[in-house]
Amino acid sequence: MKTLLLIAAVASISLATSCNNTKNNDTDSEMTAGQKLDQTLETLEENQDHAKAVLKEELAKAEDRVNKAKANLDEAVRKGDKRAEEDAREALDEANTFWDKTKATAREAGLKIEEGTNNAIDATKDAAKSTGNALDRAYDKTVDATKDAADATGKAIDNAVEKTGEKANKVADDAEKKLNDLKNR
Repeated sequence: MKTLLLIAAVASISLATSCNNTKNNDTDSEMTAGQKLDQTLETLEENQDHAKAVLKEELAKAEDRVNKAKANLDEAVRKGDKRAEEDAREALDEANTFWDKTKATAREAGLKIEEGTNNAIDATKDAAKSTGNALDRAYDKTVDATKDAADATGKAIDNAVEKTGEKANKVADDAEKKLNDLKNR
């Protein structure tokens, strides 16, 4: 019974840890957000499957204990040994109680594992959605900044062309004025 609770606790911790673990190895920086989401969901499923397998194993052990106690009781009844029969009935009652408690614990642990997995999956999906929204906002800001830079560059070019034109006109006017002065002398 305590083993099942320990298993459920370890499975829950494993699920939570897998969601919060941001640095697995050096290749993480090369993974996309989608790949990380897929990896996290796969890890959650593996942990859930492992926890369910351990629970099934514990249930099988409890069932075996009941079956052995029944077999011992049948053997004691067949032999007519009242003391062995009484001991076997006690062992069967204990095995049935253990079996019932194990089933209840397994049901509860299974629900908690399922709930923990679902919560972790939801949190992971929410994180992926938030990442996508952040990327969309960053893209929009980049587009806006690029437009602003293009506008500023265009204005600077227009201003430079205007000033160059003014300077060229002034130089031309000065040259024409000097030419007229030379002609008039």
